[in-house]
This record gives sequence, structure tokens and C-alpha cells, in this order.
Amino acid sequence: MKLIQKYLVHSFVKPFFAALAAFLILMIVTHFFDYMHTFLDQKPPIDMLAVYFLNRTPNWVVMVMPVATLLAVLFSLGSLKRHGEITAIGSSGISILKALTPLVLISILISMSSLLINETVVPSANRKAEDLFRIIRGREPREADDARENFSYAAAGDRFYFIEKISEDTLYGMKLIEFFKGTTRESSRITAERTVYSNGIWKLYNGTIRKFSPDDGQSISFMEFDEIKSELPETPVNFEKVEENPESMGFINLLRHTRRIEKGGLSSRRHRVILHHKISFPFSNTIIFILGIPLALWGGMKSRTAGFFIALLISFLYWGSITVGRAIGVGGVLHPMIAAWSANIIFLIISLAMMKTARIF
Repeated sequence: MKLIQKYLVHSFVKPFFAALAAFLILMIVTHFFDYMHTFLDQKPPIDMLAVYFLNRTPNWVVMVMPVATLLAVLFSLGSLKRHGEITAIGSSGISILKALTPLVLISILISMSSLLINETVVPSANRKAEDLFRIIRGREPREADDARENFSYAAAGDRFYFIEKISEDTLYGMKLIEFFKGTTRESSRITAERTVYSNGIWKLYNGTIRKFSPDDGQSISFMEFDEIKSELPETPVNFEKVEENPESMGFINLLRHTRRIEKGGLSSRRHRVILHHKISFPFSNTIIFILGIPLALWGGMKSRTAGFFIALLISFLYWGSITVGRAIGVGGVLHPMIAAWSANIIFLIISLAMMKTARIF
């Protein structure tokens, strides 16, 4: 039994890494030709270009892992089926499902690896790649924006800013909401038409200060002012920083960011969908592996070419389902978690039904 399982593992691992390498090369070549005019016009140094593509690679690895997994199971099991080896395993009294157990565990390992790469490597690599691409195009890295308008800022210490505009060291139309520690109840609200930063001190002009009761949330004091000073810990640099794209954040950072947004009373539905998607997508490797088992064993793949096109078709359907699910989740039709996991749920049900039909269990 162990010898058979080792043989099955070897037959799967080799095409998996071959497919992964092939699709990575395809992604690199496609990306190069998509932006070839930029690379030829700007003529960046070869080492810069190499570092740029190196930083793009982790995200591409996560993207193509499901396709490589599906191709590997179609190629390996399809070949074993065509040569009668699957039939021989079944004839010897060994359960096909039991023989495939190590491959299922490998697919779970692939999913966990994808999750780990997506959390630890992809966020920082994507940021570096985006900065390098701006340099290649002759621009400065997007570290700051000194003319932002209508934005919010989640600060440390249970505080949330709404700002109409920032220009140099001046905030216009500022509203600062402070919450009681560990709650979503407002403790105070400060508004100011203009807020100027000078010598480490904020000067607030033409505004109001309102404080609330910790018990019932009712207003307990209200004050209008023409000018006051405040030692808020934030500086203009905090507000000038361009907010990171939620897609580029790691799970933990995005979770913290989402909670801060929710404390500020803003909608976090899109962030919640992306948050759950960061967990659900890596596990598509396992789901798509299970789907590939009955496909490969139903008479075996007639050829590697057929397996290749079937893998691409299923992958496009899967990615399409993920996109639709996310759009429905952001639109509020489904709960963010259900929306993010919908493609996995649908394809898992289809996979189990196909395995039942193929009498694999």
C-alpha cells in the first residue's frame, strides 16, 4: 500500500511543479509584452527589471497554483487510468480513495502554502513591485499625496478622522470622533473648519467640541470655539500617506483596518469580502484537486492537450465564479463570508457529486 501511495505521489508532484513553472513563465512573458512599450521607452536597468519581476512572482505563484494543481491531477491520474494502473489498484482490493489519501493531504499542504505566501510574502512584494513600476515609468513611488480630498483616517487609540481636504500642513473640514476604549460608543466629537499644524501643535479654528456620557451615550457638554490648541499625536505626514489598497494588505493588517473602519461608522462590506477571500482562495487548490479526481478517472484524459484545455476551462469558470461571488457580496446580496466562499462551496458540491457518480467512494 505504501509503495502504491509513493508511486501516486511521485506521479502527481512532478507535473505539478512542471505546470507551476510553465504558467509562471507564461505570466512573466504575458506581462512583459503587455508593458513592452513602457520598458522599451524608459529602458530601465536590467537589474531593476529583474527585481521588479521577482517581486511580482509571489502573487503570480498564488494565482496559478490552482491551475497547476488541476493539471497535475488530470495528467497523473489520467495517465494511470489510460495505462490500466488505476484498474489494477482497484482489482487488488485497495480502495481508490484510500490510495489517493496522500494526494489529498498534498493538496491541503498546497493550500496552506498558498495561504502562508499570500499572508507573509505577497503584500510587501506587491508594494515593492508597484513602487518599482512607478520608477520604471519615470515617476516617484507613491509614498505621499499632499492634496487628498474627502477621506477618512483610522488613528490609534480609538480615534477616527474625517477630512474634506489636506493641503500642506492644513486640514480643512476636519471631524475627529473618539470612542470609549474597546467600544463603538462615541466619547467625544471635535469639528473644525480649519486645522493648522505648527511646531508640533495643532491649532483648530471655528469648530465645536461635544462630549458624550459613557452610560447612555447622551451629550453631556457642548462648546463652540474660534481658536484652540491641541496636542493630537498625528502629524500632516499621517494624513498625507496614501492608504494601502485592501487587496495588497495581509490578513491581519486588513482585519485591523476593517475594525477601525467599522468603529468609524463606515461601511466595511467590501473589506470584509476581501478579508474572507484571502482565506477562501488558497483553499481552492484542495477543492479543485477533488474536482480533478473524477474528471481524470472517467475514462482517463485522452491526451495531455485535452487535459490542458479542460484545466483552463475549469479554472476560468472558477475564477469567474469567484468574481461574481465577490461582486454579490460587495453589493450586499450575500453575507461577505458566504460570498467569498460561494465558489468553493459550489465546486465542492459538484466535485463530491461527480465522485459519487464515479463510485470513488
